[in-house]
Amino acid sequence: MNKLPPLTALRAFEATARRLSFTEAANELHVTQSAISRQVRLLEQHLGHALFVRLTRRIELTAQGASYYREISQAFEQISAAGQRLTGRRRRAHLTVAVLPGVAALWLMPRMELFWRENKDIEVRIVVSTAAADFSSGQIDMAIQVGALPGMRPRGLPLKNRMAVDWQGLRADALFADALVALCHPRLWRRHPLRTLEDLRQHCLIHTAVRPDAWAHWLHEQGGQLAVGQPGITCSQYAMSLQAALEGEGIALAPTILADSIDPGHRLRRLFDGPLPSAGHYYLLTPEQRYEDRAVLRFRQWLLAQAGQVGV
Repeated sequence: MNKLPPLTALRAFEATARRLSFTEAANELHVTQSAISRQVRLLEQHLGHALFVRLTRRIELTAQGASYYREISQAFEQISAAGQRLTGRRRRAHLTVAVLPGVAALWLMPRMELFWRENKDIEVRIVVSTAAADFSSGQIDMAIQVGALPGMRPRGLPLKNRMAVDWQGLRADALFADALVALCHPRLWRRHPLRTLEDLRQHCLIHTAVRPDAWAHWLHEQGGQLAVGQPGITCSQYAMSLQAALEGEGIALAPTILADSIDPGHRLRRLFDGPLPSAGHYYLLTPEQRYEDRAVLRFRQWLLAQAGQVGV
């Protein structure tokens, strides 16, 4: 007597148990939800046990279903591994990339679907961090940072951040320039036009915690200084600061790459003489020993191509 359960039913159960959703399992297997449900019931009849508890808006595995899933999932993994060995296909590559919060939210993540669509064999994990890149633990493979390279003479607005814990064995690829621009909603301009630095006293300044001294440095470079009692608000990240500017909460000071990403149509006015360059640049940092790895190479080439499309 054949004790093997119907294989179609088994596949339907594995996908449903893994996702705990008939709908998501149906999407994965490219069949209807009712077809998945029928196959699962067929398997339950074959085994003589209920595998799921069907609640109003969700499903849960029964004790027997959870035990059965643990065992058959191992079998599915073995089958997949056997197929990869037979066909000689490479395993899915994994990359962990540490990225500055503003760059991740406003510039990189909106583009990542393009990479995933063309590189289905590479899984990229984005880790948001403002800390200096530390490759010694092996927890990250690459990092996007802003600052000046060792030995470079700084020119422009000061940048005090540390890009890497240890520069030995690191390679840096330039992505785009770092320049700060003051931004104003047209509604605020109509209320109190900004033609000189003195006009800033009539407005609330939006500060960003990741660069707390940016306004002071920017004003000093322009020949001014922060006014005593100047109204202001502080946001933790540039995405929040720029959103506040778009809502007319005050005057923001932000990197052009982020401003252009969240406001490509230039709804916000660029004030005074436009962007002022900082003493740094945005870089992709990669350990030398990983520089030519297949996944690292493909992600780096894609990222540099994307950065080349930025008009800064």
